[in-house]
Amino acid sequence: MQRTLALTLTAATLLAGCGKPKPQAPKLLSVKTARIAEANFQPSIEAISVLESTTTVSLRPETDGRVVKVLASDGERVKAGQPILVLDNVQQSAALDSAKAQARTDKLNAERYEFLYQNGAASAKQRDQYVTQAIASRDQALADAATLGYKYVRSPIDGVVGDLDSVKLGDYVQTGQAITGIVNNSTLWTLMQIPATQSGAVKIGQTVKVSSQTDPPITGEGTVSFISPYFGISGSSGSPNALMVKATFPNLTNELKTGQFVKSQIIVGNKQSLAVPVQAVFMQAQQPFVYVTVPVSKALPKIKASASVPEKQKKKLESLPPSTQIVVQRAVELGELQNNFYPLKSGLNKGDTVVVSKTALLSNGIPVKSVN
Repeated sequence: MQRTLALTLTAATLLAGCGKPKPQAPKLLSVKTARIAEANFQPSIEAISVLESTTTVSLRPETDGRVVKVLASDGERVKAGQPILVLDNVQQSAALDSAKAQARTDKLNAERYEFLYQNGAASAKQRDQYVTQAIASRDQALADAATLGYKYVRSPIDGVVGDLDSVKLGDYVQTGQAITGIVNNSTLWTLMQIPATQSGAVKIGQTVKVSSQTDPPITGEGTVSFISPYFGISGSSGSPNALMVKATFPNLTNELKTGQFVKSQIIVGNKQSLAVPVQAVFMQAQQPFVYVTVPVSKALPKIKASASVPEKQKKKLESLPPSTQIVVQRAVELGELQNNFYPLKSGLNKGDTVVVSKTALLSNGIPVKSVN
């Protein structure tokens, strides 16, 4: 009888225990976090600008004539002095040959009369007459050579030949007519229009970074080499309230081209600042905020004192282990975004931990678990 009663009491105790399950730990939202630390920031002025070669010329003949030879082609790399076109030059070649022959004859006569003068067989007047004639003949040959040289349209610089389709064999060209361009892209200018409000920060020698609008971008780096002494003039191609700034840089890859538009950045400073990842920042009414993770034990006193937090939520937070991390919304003041980080002006301290994922799912007081 006693044994039966003991078994009954044991069974009753087990049944009572099953009716009161142990409280389960709350399920925490998993988030990624980042610690606030210092980073190097380089404030810059940005502009979309056009590239221009520091060495580019229009190829123009120095005399009239008909094209008898085309010695280069579009896109060909040429050296300074290399002929590009040859104009008809039969008369000029004949004139030069005649002038050279006359110059040789007059030189021999001058040398002969110098010998005769030295030996007393000719007067000084005769010698001087032939010497003068030899000098005149030599100069005429040089002049005729120059005239013939104008019939060879040569590249004045090392570079690449532009479009030559406008001139073909047999075409008649005139003095000063633009035939094509010769461009040397080894060194380029980027021509930037800087707003007047930012012009005071620009200095000669500052670093300028350029990147093309291609994918992937082509990059380059140079320095400010010219700052216009005046702002743009109304009615000109530039803005009347902008300053022309030139930067010179080597085109190391030779992939950037004259006339190409690029994004230019003038680096106007260099400073250390606390950095906030762009993924941590969200906006409310044009005010940037972040979510900071803190132990519930640290945040609880303020939460209890807050009239805006419901009592139910306060009790829920009180029941959490003291080390549980919760998120707290915090307003921040930030600088200009650079390389996916904002320089911090105020609102956070070094070492603070901010949430960088799932921020749209968060609100003040939500417990979280870092999965970094």
